[in-house]
Amino acid sequence: MTTDSTGETLFVEFSNDGDALVATLALPNIGQRESKIIAMAVQDALGTRKGGTNYLVIDMGSVTFMNSMGIGMLIDARSRAAGLKMKTVLSNVGDEMLKLLKMVRLDKVFSLCQNDKQLKKALKR
Repeated sequence: MTTDSTGETLFVEFSNDGDALVATLALPNIGQRESKIIAMAVQDALGTRKGGTNYLVIDMGSVTFMNSMGIGMLIDARSRAAGLKMKTVLSNVGDEMLKLLKMVRLDKVFSLCQNDKQLKKALKR
């Protein structure tokens, strides 16, 4: 796995926010290479999550494009989180990404949040 000097992957950074594990994606385009690295990092982070974590929040604020491998990575992350009884929420979804995610009908699978108000509602805060 590609990591920087702090041990974080170069494409995703993890933090905890109350009962949510937040995965912040830190790149504009997600393709095959990036998807594999992010998927492995999410798998590792979910394996070491703290008890009482009810949500996986994937912060998409930097993402402007993803191919089918990126979409598959999101679905894989959701499946892994669901196996741990966690709900997956996509936050800071930009207009272009929102169009793409709706086009492939992922709005039926994920809570898609474009702002903090929508995110708070999705996290029941």
